[in-house]
Amino acid sequence: MAKIDQPKILLIRSAGFPQDWVDEMRATFPGVEFMVADDNAEAIHAAVPGAHVLVGCPRPIFTPDLLAKAKNLVWVHGTGAGVEQFIFPEFVNSPILFTNGRIIQGPEVADHALALILALTRNVSRMLKGQPRSEMPRAIELRKKTCLVYGLGGIGLLVAERVKAFGMSVIGIANDLPPMVSLVDEFYGPEEFLAQLPRAQVVVCAAPNTVCTRQVIDAAHFAAMPEDSIFVNVSRGAIVDTEALTDAVRAGKFRGVGLDVTDPEPLPQEHPLWSFPHVLITPHMAGPSDHNRRRSFELVRTNIARFLRGENLLNVVNKDLGY
Repeated sequence: MAKIDQPKILLIRSAGFPQDWVDEMRATFPGVEFMVADDNAEAIHAAVPGAHVLVGCPRPIFTPDLLAKAKNLVWVHGTGAGVEQFIFPEFVNSPILFTNGRIIQGPEVADHALALILALTRNVSRMLKGQPRSEMPRAIELRKKTCLVYGLGGIGLLVAERVKAFGMSVIGIANDLPPMVSLVDEFYGPEEFLAQLPRAQVVVCAAPNTVCTRQVIDAAHFAAMPEDSIFVNVSRGAIVDTEALTDAVRAGKFRGVGLDVTDPEPLPQEHPLWSFPHVLITPHMAGPSDHNRRRSFELVRTNIARFLRGENLLNVVNKDLGY
């Protein structure tokens, strides 16, 4: 990336830039002009024409209209891991570099996946929904069971780490070759996903939402899962065929289902999935934690330093692939 003399970087305050952190950025990079905007369309549209870098723009505001005003933009950073709402033709076809917050959101989202798994294996979800204990199945252990993790990125590998500590065997499914770490016992490509499902008592979806993964988990996949299995999704709701999942729940397929993401989102209150005692739905809350904003800040600061030196940035998104 070519260096820019006196670059202007636009930070969106709601993305994790309180005033003291903005001051820290300014002290660290005195040759950079930092602009700050609130997370509303009017403020961002007004500020973006002069910016070389845009950090933390809310996905609904990042539109072709905004991009058309950003004549000087060379780099956009999305602080979240999901990027599907950024992937529109005008941006994909532009030379603007795109980075995101993958990897750094892994710890808290993996923790949330484990919380859902434990709530389902220990009948906590049933208790919270008022099911009499006499009607609950006997609680189960994770030890000596198998967990299939679909997607082995910054979230999936940490899910594997956590369930491995509970004595589970781990099967990983990913499009890219992952690190050959001991916490994943077996690795397969997406073409083996369906074939490996019958072996897993717990299935965790941690894959990005791309054109290749949209509604990839469908009726055939639910049918392939063992009876009394557990399904958890902490990545994106659109990866799952919600109608097929609902049909499988109605048919008594699962011991439990844990969803932090749904399609549509939020799931309408009249949707039948809310009514089942063994279905636990949380409102897309896995991402925030007491440390994730600071990790995001440190990533941005590291990438700004690399940007100023003309070096390759961390977490570059392939806009054609969508991750």
